[in-house]
Amino acid sequence: MKTTDPMNQKIKALAVQATEIKQASDHCSGQSETWSEVNLDTFARILVQECVGVIEQSSVGSEQGLFSVEALKVALRAHFGLQ
Repeated sequence: MKTTDPMNQKIKALAVQATEIKQASDHCSGQSETWSEVNLDTFARILVQECVGVIEQSSVGSEQGLFSVEALKVALRAHFGLQ
């Protein structure tokens, strides 16, 4: 599958949402260190929520909430910029 820049931007935006600032301090020297890291549990939760949102949007107007798996695959690929 070919990826495009919009997919990368969406994934990056989700990763930023899942990024946490960490800090460690050395009480003896008084120095501290700060860094950021992506919380993978949070990233996975946000990614799944994003997918559920696409599924919900795709099912709006569907008869009794029924829709095809192919339609969902197309919607998810389009949302994340996959071709």
